[in-house]
Amino acid sequence: MAQQLQNVIILGASGNVGKPTVDALLAAGGFTVTALTRKGSSATFSSEVKVQSVDDTYPPDQLLAAFKGQDAVINLLPPSDVKQANSIADAAAEAGVKRYIPSQFGSDTANPQVVALVPIFTAKVQMTEYLKTKESTGMSWSAVVNGAFFDWGLQNGFLGFDLKSHSATVFDSGDSQVNFTTLPTVGQGVAAVLSNPAETANRYIYIQSVKASQNQILAALEKSTGKKWNVSKRTTAEASQTGGEKLAKGDMSGIADLIVGGIYSGAPGADYAASRKLDNDLLGLKQAPVEELVDRLVKGQKV
Repeated sequence: MAQQLQNVIILGASGNVGKPTVDALLAAGGFTVTALTRKGSSATFSSEVKVQSVDDTYPPDQLLAAFKGQDAVINLLPPSDVKQANSIADAAAEAGVKRYIPSQFGSDTANPQVVALVPIFTAKVQMTEYLKTKESTGMSWSAVVNGAFFDWGLQNGFLGFDLKSHSATVFDSGDSQVNFTTLPTVGQGVAAVLSNPAETANRYIYIQSVKASQNQILAALEKSTGKKWNVSKRTTAEASQTGGEKLAKGDMSGIADLIVGGIYSGAPGADYAASRKLDNDLLGLKQAPVEELVDRLVKGQKV
């Protein structure tokens, strides 16, 4: 299909998801990429990326001016501020933007059971529901569900594995199957969504790089490092309870407990690949064995 969405502007282009998304759009070719930054930002980009700046509060009039002539808006800002996200969507629709990709990336928030496990995901649900009200303006949307970020989560310990100390925290039995996607694959997925506008309009997009359990990841890590790892145990119920208690006290570190407790719970809907049709084939995204991905990460190679 001939590409219909050429001019793409990204909010949060220098972040964890933003960088691989910019790289993927540039590698795909045919896209004119603009990064929309805050005037107080120190972020820098390659010469291939245009840069526009707005005040730190993202004023609607400045957003409208920045979105004029853009075919797609990708919002990668933190998904906690629903009011701000809806204001950005309003400006995009008014500017005549054709496709909007919200800051959805992660668990399957189209499943109420998943949202019940991690209540902070309610904000993502509200953002996507608001986008549905904009369909009548001619602006379509695509919400990308990619599970947990595999490379990012392993490298910084978020997923419970410490590559430096060779130690792991395993939740419950460690056998629940979990959906993971690497950041480069997330970026490639976004680029492919924009290259397949008709097939990806007004729906959730499901992708993954690998599906694996904690025990399978641990076995792959021990094989790749050649070391026996120290393992401690924790329950997902305790993680979820601790996360909720922290958030109630204003401690935002509770978000990590809630998310980890949710993805490792094995609860209905937590493994979206078991009940949803993956869009990997449509988007040309490859999956890989967990052993291969782990070995590449341990060796410092690209995934």
